[in-house]
Amino acid sequence: MSAAILNWNGGDLVVECLRSLLRQTHVIEDFIVVDNGSTDGSLERLQAEAPRLTVISNKQNLGFAIAANQAVAAAKGGWLLLCNLDVEFEPDYVARLVAAGERDPMIGSVTGKLLRGRAGTVAPIVDSTGHIVFRNGWAGNRGEGLPDSGQWEQAEEVFGVTAAAALYRTAMLREISDGSAQPFDERFFAYIEDVDLDWRMRWLGWKAWYEPVTAWHRRSATGARRSPFILRHILKNRLLLVANNDLWPRGLLRLPGVAAFTVLAATQFVMESVSSLLGMVDFLRKLPGTGQRRRFLKARRRVTSRDIERWMQPYPYREQIARRFRSGATRSAAG
Repeated sequence: MSAAILNWNGGDLVVECLRSLLRQTHVIEDFIVVDNGSTDGSLERLQAEAPRLTVISNKQNLGFAIAANQAVAAAKGGWLLLCNLDVEFEPDYVARLVAAGERDPMIGSVTGKLLRGRAGTVAPIVDSTGHIVFRNGWAGNRGEGLPDSGQWEQAEEVFGVTAAAALYRTAMLREISDGSAQPFDERFFAYIEDVDLDWRMRWLGWKAWYEPVTAWHRRSATGARRSPFILRHILKNRLLLVANNDLWPRGLLRLPGVAAFTVLAATQFVMESVSSLLGMVDFLRKLPGTGQRRRFLKARRRVTSRDIERWMQPYPYREQIARRFRSGATRSAAG
């Protein structure tokens, strides 16, 4: 059993993350830290907490996807828990997830219930109980933004899992990799690369599972979530996600919805940063790398397009437009 923390100037948060892993009831034999060029002394603090850490130290921030692939390559266990620096785990988190995964040899990934904030938060809000995927090619976190009032206590299969606190079967990660291609598509840099992995895993017949045990996620603790740099990557990545995974001919039927949603997303991003539109240029520049992945899926897939489509939900356009209108009105009032 391996656990890997991906760190970039994590400060107190990443130390708390490591301590919560050291308190797990399930023994973790292999601890890994991939450090993306931290300058705040957090790597040294982690080494002081656990001197036997395997440390991979990058000179600069290479992004989530590259760091995650480095962790996968270094992992020695049959399972790998991949951890964002801003997650804190309840003591039985790993034990519950491993037990769930071991019940079915085709379960390739497992997640718990991620709640926003810290342990003891009153009336916590859901961050994720697994991934959902929409017909327009976008994806989201199941239950995100809703109060946790006991409605997520059922263990069940889900489309995929967020890599912020995911348990991956290392045999699955090896199988879904195409030659020199790594499990996480490094063209993504950060954001949505875990959904890309979900989708590829599904084509090869693997399952994802949700187990109702809690981890606490202080999402965007590094403050980068809505920066122009990240918005640019998100726009690029949502297009790469579809290009990589939505195989034709069935995928052709969804292209109009993908195009319409991309226009809406680009319009929203422009309101925050005009430079985010460069994500479209980035997509076109990186698109040639998609061909190999599509050929891999066509040759190796074990399920039909309809097996994938049964996970695709209609996108809640009215709800999302209303939410953005309320958000815009709130910002105007505050201004």
